[in-house]
Amino acid sequence: MRKTLLSLAMALLPFPALADDPLGRTWELLAVDGVVVDYAATLKIEADGAVSGKAPCNSWGSRNSATLPALALGPIRATRMACDRLAEEQAFFTALGQMQEVKLIGGRNLVLTGADGQSMEYVIDRMNSLTRCATCPPKK
Repeated sequence: MRKTLLSLAMALLPFPALADDPLGRTWELLAVDGVVVDYAATLKIEADGAVSGKAPCNSWGSRNSATLPALALGPIRATRMACDRLAEEQAFFTALGQMQEVKLIGGRNLVLTGADGQSMEYVIDRMNSLTRCATCPPKK
């Protein structure tokens, strides 16, 4: 009886589906250059080349003029709301503007990389216990 109840409870828990395509879903920023960030930011890539999301303070948008997995973002437009995370936001936009490639890892992690090895790692759900940082150095 306990096993049946446990199985039923597990079946009802919301587990995000694995992604087989990065398009059309909202990705949550986990790490920049292998360091987990402590602010919220998102990324959404559409099939028509539109790229948008939320930075630490503002909503933003751009266009990818390349064909995935290549990434060539045009000018990034953003709203102009003030907040106490503007320094993080500027660093976010600087990093985002340097990204040149998109790679899906294991269906849960989306890694953007730049020419000099910079990276921005996004995940389906930051708070899910299955979420792991693929670009972070191993913990000692």
